[in-house]
Amino acid sequence: MGFVLVLTGFLLQWPTLLTLAMYPVLIWMYVRLAHAEERETRTTFDTQFDAYAARVPNLTPTHSATQ
Repeated sequence: MGFVLVLTGFLLQWPTLLTLAMYPVLIWMYVRLAHAEERETRTTFDTQFDAYAARVPNLTPTHSATQ
């Protein structure tokens, strides 16, 4: 979430067409990366990661911990 807040700050501080265009692209790329890393971590740590994921909220609320 810190990365999203930094991007939002850049967008507010330097409201240009470039920052406006890059904002959704960077958010989308970061969410895809987070989901890919979660899948890789789940593969590596299996039940340990499942226990961790049950205690810690996801990056995106719509992303289920069982995926």
